Amino acid sequence: MAARNKWIMALVIVGVILFALIQGVIIPDNIKKAEQYRLDQQNPLTHDLNAILPYKSKYMGDASNLSNLYAHLPLNGVKKTFQLYPEALTLELNYEETVSEVGEESVKAALLYDSVAAFALIDNLQAIRYRFPDATYQMTRLDMQQLFGENLSGLLNQEKWKTDVQDRLKEWTKESPRFKQ
Repeated sequence: MAARNKWIMALVIVGVILFALIQGVIIPDNIKKAEQYRLDQQNPLTHDLNAILPYKSKYMGDASNLSNLYAHLPLNGVKKTFQLYPEALTLELNYEETVSEVGEESVKAALLYDSVAAFALIDNLQAIRYRFPDATYQMTRLDMQQLFGENLSGLLNQEKWKTDVQDRLKEWTKESPRFKQ
């Protein structure tokens, strides 16, 4: 009986140590990693392409797909509404915050990134209009094709996306003529 009690006590001690390790180290570490990932998704230079690949579609008419796509792109924390113009194959996003509230440079980087992502993922989308209370920007598929080449969907692998989109993004946002107001 004494040996059995020692085993039970040893298992209880091991259980308490494992519980403390999980609660004190593993769970807080996972929370920190999740928060860092969430912050990385707000920055076009560190955004994870894999987060948006499930939203690839041939047609722009699927409003829930477009809504979910933009919920996983930078600027997803800024309240917005969507308007689809299917006859012109155009998407319009109406943001509630001003460009100056968000920050002009971060808005331009995010819009350029969001646009190439949308055009690469949605095959028949031809134009995107981003409306803020203090500014309006428009991007077209032709603009993105001139920047990245004809086959935008060919950018949708991790290495190519990193080198052709994210690594070059910073230089394009400074004084980019692609931002039509």
